[in-house]
Amino acid sequence: MAKRNSVGKALPPVLKIESVSKSFGGIKALGGVSFEIPSGGIHALIGPNGAGKTTLLNLVTGAFSADSGRIVFGGSELRGMKAHERVAIGIARTFQNIEMFGSMNVLDNVLVGRHVKTRCGFLGAMARFPGIAREEKQARARALELLDFMGILDAAYWRSCDLPFGWQRFLEIARALATGPKILLLDEPASGLNAVETAKLAVLLRRIRHSGISLLLIEHDMNLVMDIADRILVLNHGVAIAEGTPREIQANESVICAYLGRDLVGA
Repeated sequence: MAKRNSVGKALPPVLKIESVSKSFGGIKALGGVSFEIPSGGIHALIGPNGAGKTTLLNLVTGAFSADSGRIVFGGSELRGMKAHERVAIGIARTFQNIEMFGSMNVLDNVLVGRHVKTRCGFLGAMARFPGIAREEKQARARALELLDFMGILDAAYWRSCDLPFGWQRFLEIARALATGPKILLLDEPASGLNAVETAKLAVLLRRIRHSGISLLLIEHDMNLVMDIADRILVLNHGVAIAEGTPREIQANESVICAYLGRDLVGA
């Protein structure tokens, strides 16, 4: 159901995927996938390995271009827009394999993400234009705030490569949030986390959503997905085979046969 503003008017979706297809050579990774994410929603992508989930995220972020179809963000089509331009307008992501600057400390990793929101740029920083010091102070304060939000503020001056694995996951989310996104794309954020860390992740993702940021996540931890997602899209061989609420997906026979397994849904 579409969300509505204070006067009852339906809000446009923050992200709309319309009949998107992508092939690599003769292999079709996605075939005419369509769905939309309302503002402030949590949407999950699930499906077997090779179903096209990460390819879809790569199309949204600009790593690849779609062969056909439209990707609309905030009412504007993204065709032809470069990856860094998509970050600047509010699309951020994390990766299945953690990407960070291992020799840099934790705080500086987050500041790298915050750079997209600064106006001075590299030359301005070198020339020390007026206002640079104030902008740097604000960026630093925001980065520390995000580390506190993620629960890893005590490690702000550690080398990022020295962090425990779970904290590295949280650092990557903090860096993505530093870009000031309207939507955050997460590729298996619970991968490698223990039960305590996964429970903490669920709390953090809900808090991120409540701050007004929409979420699109790929995840194989079905307990996490069923717990936090508003809606779930199921992909199989590049095709959407089901979409609905967690309860609807758990009861969908096509999903049960293709992916979930009868033990999970109690059948």
